[in-house]
Amino acid sequence: MQISFYVLGERYMQQDATAVSTASAVDAEAVLNFVCRLTQTVLNKSEYSLVIVDDQTNRLQALDEQLWSFDATSFIPHTLITDNQVTAEKLSAPVTLLSSFPPNFDGVVLNLAPTALALSKNGTLPERVLEIITPDEVSKQQGRDKYRAYRDLGFELIYYPIN
Repeated sequence: MQISFYVLGERYMQQDATAVSTASAVDAEAVLNFVCRLTQTVLNKSEYSLVIVDDQTNRLQALDEQLWSFDATSFIPHTLITDNQVTAEKLSAPVTLLSSFPPNFDGVVLNLAPTALALSKNGTLPERVLEIITPDEVSKQQGRDKYRAYRDLGFELIYYPIN
C-alpha cells in the first residue's frame, strides 16, 4: 500500500486563495480547493472509490458544499455521512465524506484528520492513503507524526511538494 503526502507550500496557499479577509479563512479555502482538485484526479485516474475522512464536521460540511460547485464543467458525485452507521450501501457513491475511517475499506482514503489512520497489515487495507500537510507548524508536526506512524508499519511513503 502506498501513502502519499501532499505538502502545500506557502506560495500555493496564497495563490489559490480567493478574496477572503482573514488568513485562516484563506488557508481553509485553499485546502478545500486542493481537496476538490485531488478528488477529481483520483476519480479520473482510479477505478477505486474515495473516502474522505475528517474529524471536523464543519469542514466536512463545507467540503460537501464545495464539491457540488467546485467546477462548472464537471460534477463530483459524492455523499456526506454524518452518523457513524457506515454500511456497504452507504459507501456506494464514488466519493464519501466521513468523520471516521470505515473498517475493511479497500479503496482510496484522503485523510484530513490530525492523526494517522489506524491501519494493520493483518486486516483489509485501502489501496492508497492520501495525506495533506499545510505550511503551519501544527499541520507540519501532525504530518511528521503521521509519517513516522506509517513508516513504522512499513508502508511505502511518497512526498509531493505543492508550490
